[in-house]
Amino acid sequence: MSATSRWEARPVAGAQWLFLQGDWRVAELARALREMESARPSRDWQDISLAGLEGADSSTLALLLEWTQEARRQGQPLRIHAASAALLDLARLYHLDTLLQLCP
Repeated sequence: MSATSRWEARPVAGAQWLFLQGDWRVAELARALREMESARPSRDWQDISLAGLEGADSSTLALLLEWTQEARRQGQPLRIHAASAALLDLARLYHLDTLLQLCP
């Protein structure tokens, strides 16, 4: 993985979490997703931490929305933690804050 966008799946308090780090804006997103697909991490995480994000935009929200919808189809919750104020504002602008389960 590059230094600009990274991800790591690891357990936290008995639950599997996905940690996104670095720049997940549109320019980096396609490459990061290809790397995730080739690594084939398990999709059993129900929590995503955005604490390490250095960049996020509407494409990041689109990805989070897709993952949220996929989790709902499987009957699983997906909680998104530590979204930046800017990402929260963007989610509100697009009225996605009600669709995404954003946690502090």
